[in-house]
Amino acid sequence: MNHRTILSTLSGILLATHFCGATTALADSITLVGGDVLQGTIVAEGEASVTLDHTALGRIEVARDRIALISRTAPAIAAAPDAPVQVTPTAVLPAPVPPPPAKPDGSWKFALSIGFSGSKNDETSNWDVRTAAEAKRETESDRTTVSGEYFFKTSDGVETDNNLLVKALEEFLFKDSRWEGFVLGTYQNDNFQAWEQRAGAYAGPAYRLIEGDALNLKLRAGAGASYEFPTSDWTPELLFGDELAWRIDDRSQLKQGLEVYPDIDEFSEYRFILRVDYEVALSAKRDLMLTVGARDEYDSYIEADGSTSNDIKVYAGLKYAF
Repeated sequence: MNHRTILSTLSGILLATHFCGATTALADSITLVGGDVLQGTIVAEGEASVTLDHTALGRIEVARDRIALISRTAPAIAAAPDAPVQVTPTAVLPAPVPPPPAKPDGSWKFALSIGFSGSKNDETSNWDVRTAAEAKRETESDRTTVSGEYFFKTSDGVETDNNLLVKALEEFLFKDSRWEGFVLGTYQNDNFQAWEQRAGAYAGPAYRLIEGDALNLKLRAGAGASYEFPTSDWTPELLFGDELAWRIDDRSQLKQGLEVYPDIDEFSEYRFILRVDYEVALSAKRDLMLTVGARDEYDSYIEADGSTSNDIKVYAGLKYAF
């Protein structure tokens, strides 16, 4: 082999190597969400997908949801008007399946609420305060909620309302079932009632009648007893209740709760607590909210003077969740 032949052969090898390297270097690339990179020639782009000619896989259509980055190395070359159209088989990569919702880890979440109003002049002085707090945790098998609510009100320097209500609710969740079990403990102090203090304990089943992204409704039924002191009176009671949560839009929601306690010995006597709350988020994180609500507490027990107990409280304030 003479020198000219050797030089010609080496030049051919170098030219082929340079051409292959240039082809690889000039390849378009699509970086997927998971980090994988597809290289080839981008032949089409649409709102939902990008089509790439891959040297090994052929023509691939990649959904936009799977693409993290697109890199082009050279502009596409338009084909001649009279060039024959080549139909290439297309492989489609589907959009990724959204991850399942995160499982509750049992961490505690808290919320604090406060509302205050008052007026004072030379003749009158009125002050009205409401504070509330809630702590909540949830796992795959149970849910715990502890809440407290306190009302205090004065009129012309005279105390007209002093009411504390504390509730502890433990809910037992069953996998792949809407049925639940619950245990409820309550404590209430009211300086303007004959019983002054009342404690109760109840247990029973619950059922999630409506369960969705925007609307949820739960029903409860159980039995237990309440104890009033210092009178030392025991009252066996049933418990019927519901819990409604309606997410109206991304910023606001409506909550409603009802608890009815019929006296087992005298079913015509009963008491109930009904509340309605409307919340509007004031921040993008929904951690600061404006809340407006009402609570109606009724007791059918009739005093000696013929009066009935029906205590309605209306309030507004701010709520902070963390």
